[in-house]
Amino acid sequence: MSQVTEGQGERCPLCANKQRLVPLWFQESTETWIKCDLCHVWCHASCLKLPSEECDRIDEYHCPECTKSKGPSIYKVGIRKSQREHSKVNYADLENGLTGNPYKWKRVLDSKLFQKHKFRKVRGEQLTIDWIRWFGLEEPIIIESPDGLDMKMPHKDITVSEIAGAVGYETPVDVIDVSTQQEIPDWNMYKWATYFDGPKRDQVLNVISLEVSDTSFGNSIVRPRIVRELDWVENMWPSHKKHIEYPKVQLYCLMSIKDSFTDFHIDFGGTSVFYHVIKGSKIFYFVPPTPSNLKRYSRWISSPEQSMTFFADLVKDSYEVKLVAGNTMIIPTGWIHAVYTPDDSIVIGGNFLQGFNIRGQLAVYDIEKRTNVPIKYRFPYFEKMCWYAGKYYNEILKEDPLSLSQWELKGIVDLALFLLDLASRLGSDSGSTTEEQQLIKDNIPEEISNPTSLTKRLSKRINRVISQGNVDFEEESEDKNHNLKSSRIDHDNNPGKSWENSVSGSTKIKLRVKRRMVDEDHERRVKWAKTNNSVPPRPSPYNYSIYSYDENDRESSTSPTPEEIARVEQIIKEKIREFEKEKLQKLEEKEKFHWEEI
Repeated sequence: MSQVTEGQGERCPLCANKQRLVPLWFQESTETWIKCDLCHVWCHASCLKLPSEECDRIDEYHCPECTKSKGPSIYKVGIRKSQREHSKVNYADLENGLTGNPYKWKRVLDSKLFQKHKFRKVRGEQLTIDWIRWFGLEEPIIIESPDGLDMKMPHKDITVSEIAGAVGYETPVDVIDVSTQQEIPDWNMYKWATYFDGPKRDQVLNVISLEVSDTSFGNSIVRPRIVRELDWVENMWPSHKKHIEYPKVQLYCLMSIKDSFTDFHIDFGGTSVFYHVIKGSKIFYFVPPTPSNLKRYSRWISSPEQSMTFFADLVKDSYEVKLVAGNTMIIPTGWIHAVYTPDDSIVIGGNFLQGFNIRGQLAVYDIEKRTNVPIKYRFPYFEKMCWYAGKYYNEILKEDPLSLSQWELKGIVDLALFLLDLASRLGSDSGSTTEEQQLIKDNIPEEISNPTSLTKRLSKRINRVISQGNVDFEEESEDKNHNLKSSRIDHDNNPGKSWENSVSGSTKIKLRVKRRMVDEDHERRVKWAKTNNSVPPRPSPYNYSIYSYDENDRESSTSPTPEEIARVEQIIKEKIREFEKEKLQKLEEKEKFHWEEI
């Protein structure tokens, strides 16, 4: 076989007198020629759809015409045509007869039984910050249509070659070999686009960590409104510092070919994730982040037998969710999940810390430290981001504490404890090494000149808010159209109560009031209050949730409409504020000591 990189004065018979439109995946071989060893005719390798590396493997080349009579080309001895490298062998593969097989995950998943999910499906216009304050962010949320999300995404027919051009062909990219779940070094976007958009794939590869924020491609994308409103980096990180340093995790482009699989994991730092499918489809397998499941997960990722164990087999409940093009999903803090790709897909996603499950974020951060997760795979500047959050919430507690939901108030307690612990390690008698203290100092923003003072102010203010604790309803709504009745809750004998709201027709809306106080939570707060010379807190506030009911007075699987929620929310918000202001006034009159305002 003869091969050259420039023409020999010959004319390629396959493209003579034709304009050649060569796509990106052909560009490597555009100027490569190959000669048939039988008829001696030269052709462009690109016209034959032969990548240059494929030419190197051929010992005797037969052109398409000669192949008809003499058979296919002959490849060099000892080199298989597919050239697929053997993957690392693990015992799970050997046991299932799937050694080095990138398609093994499909067979494993097909053999498992997952529960049908019951996660909420909401409309884009319904998913607002007020909706989150009422319902919380404790389970995945599915939005089937992009309408109302106030976001801007790439067009549905975009290709990886287009993305490569927009982010830069030389941009490095982490590519994962699905068969081993290991990274392959030395890939850039040009090479990845050549593989993804090309005609031949001899491996199942996956890209899930291409951050595109500071590229022309990323600049053309706008994240969903709810994500922008929740994101700590968006709202708390100083804007003048974002051109110097910031947690660059807000916008990712995920590109997966058919049969790609990402094993069970928790997103770094307990971050929540938004996930919008541009092309193709994805199947998620979720495990709830209960304390017992998190312990199992921590043991599993640290175990030498991890590759031999399918994590979902270790837990009681696991749920399956399928997303198709146009779907969006919000994955909350700590949810353990795996992802399978049934079809080639392109996804836009991003990670963000938020204030509705601070405890969960801190728990995941602790797991990462205990299991020695490499810094590369952790949320960048996590502790610095927590200091900015502490500064932000300290101002909110000072100016407008009633604007914070029960989820946020509960989380601020954990945040204050976390920051208090960091500040205490800076003391000369803390037992921390000089290196440990320097690392803590490096993560304290220069805007916070006295971290110890900030933690004390934050502790006092959040303790003052939660010490007002019990929220009761004693008044009836004056709006007769809603007929929202209320009564006092018996704290000892009646753990919860519902009130009906007749909206229209046979639709019923109920406001369910539940106590969120957990014994261990209350004990922690009492202990914390004593250590800070503060008043021991009263039982935790109630949480308010709105549910829709059918004509048989059974809870409906359909979420209330935004209009129905808005009507009820407005009444409840007014009464909560009125009651809390009245209670605050009574408390201030009875206080036997003066709260120091710093």
